[in-house]
Amino acid sequence: MDYSFFTGAACGLLLLAATRIALGPKRKDSRWLIVLLAGVFIYLLRPLLQDQDSLLDLLIDFPTILIPGAFWLFCHQLCNDQAPFPRWGWWLIGGEIAVDFASQLHLHPFFYLLAQPFKVGIIGAGLATLLRQFQSDLVAERRQLRVSLFIAIGGYMVVVVCAEFLFTLLPTPSGVPTLHAITASLLAFGACFWLLALSPNALEDSLPQCTREEPPANPEQTSPPPLGATQSALLSQLQQHMATGGYRHTGLTIRELAAQLDAKEHVLRALINKHLGFRNFNEYLNQYRIDEASRRLADPDEAHLPVLSIALDIGYGSVSPFNAAFKRRHDKTPTEYRREQLPSH
Repeated sequence: MDYSFFTGAACGLLLLAATRIALGPKRKDSRWLIVLLAGVFIYLLRPLLQDQDSLLDLLIDFPTILIPGAFWLFCHQLCNDQAPFPRWGWWLIGGEIAVDFASQLHLHPFFYLLAQPFKVGIIGAGLATLLRQFQSDLVAERRQLRVSLFIAIGGYMVVVVCAEFLFTLLPTPSGVPTLHAITASLLAFGACFWLLALSPNALEDSLPQCTREEPPANPEQTSPPPLGATQSALLSQLQQHMATGGYRHTGLTIRELAAQLDAKEHVLRALINKHLGFRNFNEYLNQYRIDEASRRLADPDEAHLPVLSIALDIGYGSVSPFNAAFKRRHDKTPTEYRREQLPSH
């Protein structure tokens, strides 16, 4: 059994996973995951393909060039329900693709030396995205995906890029390609086993809605599950706590809130996610904070207060996250909102 055997096994499993994703709910946006799987599929097959002319080789290698950028975009898509991908991120991904193209065309050895750190940086940005706001993520399946992507897929991608760079300078040990194929097969098998057997709804529950969302076939599926007596009591306690200003504590985490309510963290997470419909704890807090800010910005008696003072009073550590959350709600900045509500001031 050699590289070809394990590569074939890995590619077959990747096709199975891609088919499962493609046939999933159409209202879920899985485009960057499909691009990522296509790139990995070609990357594994590439050593088995004969070299052609440079242009054809470049076309064959194009999906593999997209792997780092697709990984970062998928991580952002997975972990950010509302925030668009940053414009500077597109520039970085475009730069990485351009440098990789120049490296593939052998324009200058410098481009290859630059391409490898560029790839690691883009993949690292994806890993950082997976770690960012991990604690505030309320979707249990998505938290599991974050951990598995960080430990298994993202980490292994960094190892592969570094190994490729190292083995261009040193001889490649005889067993390394086969070990690489075996590892890829195991990762692909683990992904398929998870998506098809252990947690078939993991991606559906984690990925965001498409821009043009289709209405669910069964409206009853969107209603929150019924609550037991313990959960109902916790919900009432939570709502009372928030109504009395529990959200104003700066840097409040769901772990701290659970301690304040003397509740188990995982129970509180499930309650806010499944029953109240929030996928991120910060967005849950923003609901209360922006409600209060809107009232105070429209109050003539508080027209003398700076926006920063109001932001700090309601729990924000600085004005930037407050402005971002406020603009998502009202499509205008706090200053513009106040000017509109209090034209005489």
